Amino acid sequence: MKKLFDLDNPVMRFLSRLYDLFITNILFVLCCLPVVTAGASLAAMTKITQNMVRDEDSGVFKTFFRAFRDNFRQATVLWVILLAFFACAVFDLVLVDTYFTGQMAQVLRVCLAAFAVLVVAVACYMFPLLVRYENTLRSHCRNALLLAGAKLPKTLCLVILTVFPFAVAYLSPATFLRWSLIWSIIGFSVLNLLCSLLLRPVMAQLEKDQTPVKETDGKTTAR
Repeated sequence: MKKLFDLDNPVMRFLSRLYDLFITNILFVLCCLPVVTAGASLAAMTKITQNMVRDEDSGVFKTFFRAFRDNFRQATVLWVILLAFFACAVFDLVLVDTYFTGQMAQVLRVCLAAFAVLVVAVACYMFPLLVRYENTLRSHCRNALLLAGAKLPKTLCLVILTVFPFAVAYLSPATFLRWSLIWSIIGFSVLNLLCSLLLRPVMAQLEKDQTPVKETDGKTTAR
């Protein structure tokens, strides 16, 4: 019976992880409410799930708000750029539907969709790179683009996981609303954890190739 409540027990570790994911998800949703802070909130959640897959737990609240603060500027700039892009993409889609028909409209829709997938793929790498490494936003973008092309199978999985809730909301709003409680409680953090698990070998390879490296404020700096 004593072993059942041992903190090193697999069941207790699983429950502890589940609790951490629950708290992380709540913090993420709350910090996304102002909309403009959603980028920093996503960066903070990514930092926590990265720590989970690396077994570097240091407290959810402390880690979340420290990552939120440390990455606020870059994450917010990145988030605003992404919002602007997708707003333009929606506007362009409306123009296509308004002024084009037939095969030309279909080709333009495919081109817009392909470009949108590319942007999502780059963003899937940028936030993990941003919270793990000290670098300029331009360098993060370049590295994310290179990784997205070099790790294509992982990239496709990351894109699918990232767009899944939005695809459900678009294709079946009723289904999304039925599962809205799950999303607000733990859904986003679980998806983010899956992304961090997929990226774990990628990050490990990057840090193996970078010499020398040092830790500064929870981030790795390489020369």
